[in-house]
Amino acid sequence: RAAAPMLAEAAARIACPQIRNRATIGGNLCNASPAADTAVPLILLDAVLEIAACRPNGTATREIPIAGFFRGPGSTALQPGEVLTCIRFKPLPTGSFCAWDKFGTRPAMEIAVASVGVVLHRVEGRVVDARVAYGSVAPIPLRGRQAESVLVDQPLSREVVDRCVAAAGEEISPITDIRAGEGYRREIVGVLLRRMLE
Repeated sequence: RAAAPMLAEAAARIACPQIRNRATIGGNLCNASPAADTAVPLILLDAVLEIAACRPNGTATREIPIAGFFRGPGSTALQPGEVLTCIRFKPLPTGSFCAWDKFGTRPAMEIAVASVGVVLHRVEGRVVDARVAYGSVAPIPLRGRQAESVLVDQPLSREVVDRCVAAAGEEISPITDIRAGEGYRREIVGVLLRRMLE
């Protein structure tokens, strides 16, 4: 909670208490759902995943930045015989603003129609570092590079917030499925992002 409050919040809203008591964050990532609740906070934290596999000459390990871990729905960079053994990230800098939220259509066992996360660091009213990420609005959990570029070196004015929301709409690629339509997901991303920035 101290080092990454948005990760703690996301982990506390996965599925239901019974599942949370048995589940792991590693399992949430390795399932490779675009709606994985912990993926967006870990993308914002620039997490690095340690992967291990038993080989004839001993255990082999490698590291994968989380941005390169997801390959598509249900697909990751894990090779046959590999397992995720560790997730590492640095605590957020002191004074950072962070937020994460998801929207779902039911109060329990809520699968995200869309999720958004933001980390901002400001100095004298100007954003000096920005991270934005989305879930459930692309084939993989997605870093919002275009939205970030709008925010950096700017004050959080109404115009900048408007441009950031517009940039977010351009870089996501939501689908229509049983849980929500493409247009509705775009609207939700804009609403969540705007609330966080305001």
